[in-house]
Order: sequence, then structure tokens, then C-alpha cells
Amino acid sequence: MEMSMSNIDEIGFLETNLSRQLGWIAAADSKGSFVFALDTAMLGVLAAVLPKTGDAWSVAPAIVAAFSALFGVASLLFLCFAFFPRTEGPKNSLIFFGGIVQRDAAQFASAVSQLTPESYTADLVAQCHRNAEIAHRKFVWVRRALISLFLAVVPWGIAIILLYNA
Repeated sequence: MEMSMSNIDEIGFLETNLSRQLGWIAAADSKGSFVFALDTAMLGVLAAVLPKTGDAWSVAPAIVAAFSALFGVASLLFLCFAFFPRTEGPKNSLIFFGGIVQRDAAQFASAVSQLTPESYTADLVAQCHRNAEIAHRKFVWVRRALISLFLAVVPWGIAIILLYNA
């Protein structure tokens, strides 16, 4: 026996799915904000304890400070890619803000009045798919930023101890 959804069931599923996708995008941004705060704090502390002259450097602190800074900056770069707005979406959408602002208010109202359950379902499908792509891409970059942050922590701690006690 084949199961199929009615238009109302499909629309409800897709609207819930779209909300879930938008929540995942917000979650990626929240995680990224936390990583950004840690990265900038770690790099700031590292900069504060760096020797003011080249004579005060020794090899071990220079190496661990360089690794820490490298991974910290890489993490910030990955966050830039995660946070960069992705505003491409379905062109004639009545859901996507880009599709809505292409029309003036009267054109938008007219398009909404001509909306059928089938066209609304198709618009929702396109939105769910596009937002899933955006969420996936954001999480890829946030994951890379987290990995870089984790890789920075140990050399950062060692660099702080060595530089502070020098």
C-alpha cells in the first residue's frame, strides 16, 4: 500500500521543515559567535604577552606562539566563511525575501492571491532545499573553525606560560 500526503499534510511538513532549517542556520551562527569570542580573546591575550623587542624572543615560545596564532587566525577566517551571508535563493519565491522584494507591494499581493497549493508546495520545497544547503555549508565552516580553535588551545596555553614567565 502506497502512502501519500495530502496538500495540507505536505504544506505542514514543509513549513515545519523550513522552520527547522532556519533554526539550524541560527544554531550555526550561535556556535560561530562563541568561537569568535574565544578566538579574539585568545589572540588578544597572546598579543598582550608577546615580547616588545626581538631580543626577548627564544625559540620555544616563538614556535608555540606562531602555531597558536596560525590556528587562531585560521579559525577566524573559517568563521568569516561561515558568517558570510548567502542570499541566493529561488528567484520568483513568495517565501524567500529576495523573491519578495523583486516585486512592489501590489505585485506581491497579486502573486499571493494567485497562489495555489501546488505552487506554494513547490516554493516550500525549493526553500527547504536551499536553506538545507546554507545550513550545511555554515556547519562545515563552523566545524573547521572549531577544529582550528581546538588545535590552537594547547600551543596557546604553552605560549602564554612561556612568554608570561620570560
